[in-house]
Amino acid sequence: MHERPLRKAGKTMSYKITNAISSSGVPAWGNKKKYIAVHYLGVVGQAHDLAADGCGAHFYIYWDGTIYQRCSLDAVPWAVGTAGYYKQKHPEANNYNTISIEMCCKCDGNAASANDPTWYFTQETQEACVWLVKQLMGQLGIAADHVLRHYDIVNKVCPAPYVHNNHYNTSWTWNEFKKKIAGSGDILPATDKPWYRVRKTWKNASSQIGAFKTLKKAKQCADQHAGYHIYNDAGKKVYTSAKLPYKVRPKTANVPIRTGPAKTYSRVKKLQLGTYMITEEKNGFGKLKSGAGWVYLKKVERV
Repeated sequence: MHERPLRKAGKTMSYKITNAISSSGVPAWGNKKKYIAVHYLGVVGQAHDLAADGCGAHFYIYWDGTIYQRCSLDAVPWAVGTAGYYKQKHPEANNYNTISIEMCCKCDGNAASANDPTWYFTQETQEACVWLVKQLMGQLGIAADHVLRHYDIVNKVCPAPYVHNNHYNTSWTWNEFKKKIAGSGDILPATDKPWYRVRKTWKNASSQIGAFKTLKKAKQCADQHAGYHIYNDAGKKVYTSAKLPYKVRPKTANVPIRTGPAKTYSRVKKLQLGTYMITEEKNGFGKLKSGAGWVYLKKVERV
């Protein structure tokens, strides 16, 4: 995601995501990306790293609105689980299908207690979070009703300002936050281009393998995956990937040919420049009609 201007009260604001991505400390992988969870840091301060036990979030937002991405979206940090003592409230949302955002916070009272009513977010933190959530909603095809508080998933008072909903200091209420991400607030993207989502069906959001701002790039992705389609923001199908079999050519010389559809399989030879037929797809690999083996489809292009 890149820097993007926003309009607020006649002014133009810009946000960008600072890349702090690392696989270090990530406890699991394979996030299905169906929900977005909003948290508060739980301590007075600013930080953007995972704890030693893997607890943390994908994104962190500082008091001044600076956004850090700590984990790949495929990562599964421990963020919304029961931890052995909280009660599960949501029927589906969990660590393995939720992207988490930590909002750094302040407290004018007892910072040792989540129940203290003086926890609050700065205006800048909240505005940046709205922007980030809307970006993720567009990129991942997540609806506003799948944007949750940590408190909506398990019975933990998090994020405290949006559980207390008392308008303390500069904090909004959760309902106000939800209105802003739905487009009825005062923070709106400027010249927002549509997203083109590559998935099997519009309703099957979990099958999505990519979201792009240009149809050309979306087509390049779809063409590497037979049976996938491209949908616009309205859910209308605008393109269908070609069916098997299809012809490809290597993007560079010496593309590895493997004995099976994964990088863990042995290399048997290398694909030379030329045209080849793909007859089957699996795990992002294509099977050569010649029977020589499998090639990684990102290393070839359709002809």
